[in-house]
Amino acid sequence: MTILSIIGTSGVGKSFLVKQLAAIEGLPAFFEGEEGTIPKEVLENVFSKKDSIQRYDWFLNHYKKILDNARKVSDNGLDCYTDCSETLAKAILTVEKAEIKLNLPKSDKTIILTASKEKLQELINLRARDSENNEKAIIRALKIQEHLIKLARKESLIIIDRSNLDFTKEEDLKKILKKIKSLN
Repeated sequence: MTILSIIGTSGVGKSFLVKQLAAIEGLPAFFEGEEGTIPKEVLENVFSKKDSIQRYDWFLNHYKKILDNARKVSDNGLDCYTDCSETLAKAILTVEKAEIKLNLPKSDKTIILTASKEKLQELINLRARDSENNEKAIIRALKIQEHLIKLARKESLIIIDRSNLDFTKEEDLKKILKKIKSLN
């Protein structure tokens, strides 16, 4: 079956959309770092001036676990959703200029979720994470989004701009599901 990754920059709403779509379709979902699963020291390091290899190790190992678990579910005959992918890791490492060679499992399908600067700021503010309560967070998010768009074009991935979409509205979720189904 299929692993469908919906990815985007920090705060764009990828995890929320994955939760919504998985609930509608009754499918399992795997998440990058929702519900407090990212260790505090890793999260704080993301927006500090430190360039910690431990941070990269944690995220890359976490991505590997998520995608390996998603592959096991998929190999047993069930579609599943995730909010991370090898493409997101590449974009983040491009922005961070880390010298780490990626050897991550791959999704079957990847959708890049984007948003305007204003929408990103609104969503990040709504999320109200202390670690993102600064200008560096939005600048970093926009840089990662820029690299995701470049990778999406290079790898012929689908891009969905969520600036005018509300993931709590059934009609918007149906539009997204229709686009996902068209990938088959």
